[in-house]
Amino acid sequence: MPDLLDDVTAAAGLTVFGAAAVAGAIDTRALPRSPLDWSPDYDVVPRVTMLRTELRALSLDRVVLAGDGAPARAADAIARTLGVPLTVLTGTDPHGIAAAVAGPLHRTVVVLTAASPISVSLAVDSHRRAFLQAFEDQGIHDLGRRFVFVTRPGSPLATTALEMGAQLFLAQPGPLSAYSLVPAGLAGADINELVEQAFALAEPPRRTSAAGFSLPSAGFSPPSGSTPPSGAPEAAADDAGFAHPAVALGAALRAAVAAGRDKIALAADGSGLVGLGEWVAALLDGAGARAVPVVLETPSSWGHEGPDVLSVTTGGPLVPGVMPGGGINPDLAVNGPLGVQLLVWEQALTIAGLIGTGQADAEPARSSPAGFGAAGSTPAGGLASGGGGHGGDDPSSHEGVLRVLDTGVPPQVPAFVEGAVEVHGAVAATTLIGAIDEFARSVPPGAALTVLAHLDRTADAAALDVRTGLAGRVDRSVRLAWGGDVRLASDGDVVQAATGVGGSSRTSAANVIQITGAVPKDLRVPGRPYTFGELQAAEAADDRQVLLERGRPLLRLHLTDRKSGIDQLLAALGG
Repeated sequence: MPDLLDDVTAAAGLTVFGAAAVAGAIDTRALPRSPLDWSPDYDVVPRVTMLRTELRALSLDRVVLAGDGAPARAADAIARTLGVPLTVLTGTDPHGIAAAVAGPLHRTVVVLTAASPISVSLAVDSHRRAFLQAFEDQGIHDLGRRFVFVTRPGSPLATTALEMGAQLFLAQPGPLSAYSLVPAGLAGADINELVEQAFALAEPPRRTSAAGFSLPSAGFSPPSGSTPPSGAPEAAADDAGFAHPAVALGAALRAAVAAGRDKIALAADGSGLVGLGEWVAALLDGAGARAVPVVLETPSSWGHEGPDVLSVTTGGPLVPGVMPGGGINPDLAVNGPLGVQLLVWEQALTIAGLIGTGQADAEPARSSPAGFGAAGSTPAGGLASGGGGHGGDDPSSHEGVLRVLDTGVPPQVPAFVEGAVEVHGAVAATTLIGAIDEFARSVPPGAALTVLAHLDRTADAAALDVRTGLAGRVDRSVRLAWGGDVRLASDGDVVQAATGVGGSSRTSAANVIQITGAVPKDLRVPGRPYTFGELQAAEAADDRQVLLERGRPLLRLHLTDRKSGIDQLLAALGG
């Protein structure tokens, strides 16, 4: 592996190490629009700043985000990196919802986001209902101040915001859009600085090359050994398309995936950025991309190397004397300010052909109908199929959930029970670790093993260590995804609960270990004939049905006691 310091592309404080070593080139002329085109929404920052000042004057300083997919993960990454408190709700686990609504409601503002112009996700609809009921129970009636909406013009969420007299931000999907800047900014993040960081990369005047690139004005150093896109005319070094970090990174990603290195292992290098890998994974999952994102705990964790793995570390600007890579020599290292990272990664994934333009804020597929605003207006069995998604909705994903809510979760008899873990699946083993090892060994070469946890990502965060334990036992890429963040496409691939684009373009299917947990204390969804626990169970059951119909391998581990079950799993895996 070449020295990363000999292969550098840099601009606006962001540096991409290693791109030229991943052989290949790319012609962006075939893309529907230049992926380098970007301009900030100039109204968002001053509006958020003014609104935050008004809310703080009323002692409303606790911000809860109810959203889905990549926008929620972007807001989470901003808040965690900048150290501001933001409660993020992305799933339907009743324990997480109960904890959020039990917080100091007298200080709480709820930000609801939905990028679809015609639907609202079941989760976001349920979150809204839960907080409306909680505010009412506490005698809080100034609801126009308590809710902030971010959505597209003409959407159901926009109609609801107007009816409530609430703050409404109308926005289109895109990097550093209102979908992430509003919740993060209200929580206290300096979003003006983030936008300025990104604008330093996209700052006009811009020139358009004959090859169709929208080029920055100056200041880009081309990567050593890079070549212009196929068919592009000769150009001076400072005008070369590959001098842009997003083009260099995108070309490297595309070449790696084309060469069969389609597991992108993402790890923070410890230099200051937190949660960026989860956001990149959400972008890839949302598109059903050919690449499988694997978020690692550390750069050297199990899964950072292999013949089908592209290892990538991310981090903040490097200080003198600090090497990129976080202690390893990755294939790629991307270091720089968070605002530039958010812009460049979305551009690079678009250039690589791994996501569509504007993918960053695509909308969940499990949706409620357009007329969701009237509480209790539509029973579960009569919910219409919501459209939505930047790339179009997949009705089967939410219709299946609604069918389960109508008919009930099909009963399952476990193959055996060991302690607090029920083991469901066609396994010959009679012990927990035996069943896990048997299933893991069945993953074919080139495929991945996905752990899909329908749990509370906060209270049950220890389940993240299941990935590490599994990855140390099987010579395959192992990833963990939360049931509230992802769904299964109609072909059984794991994709983010975002576009409904599906995963038909994947080159490596995933075997799935599904983890579900008992719900000792449930919470009703106000105005709906089901509880959060029933909704979560229906989502998990629908995923199982999709896998069954497609003949895809599945091992279900149901925890009759969550803490004991997770501890038991980790002990069995040697953790």
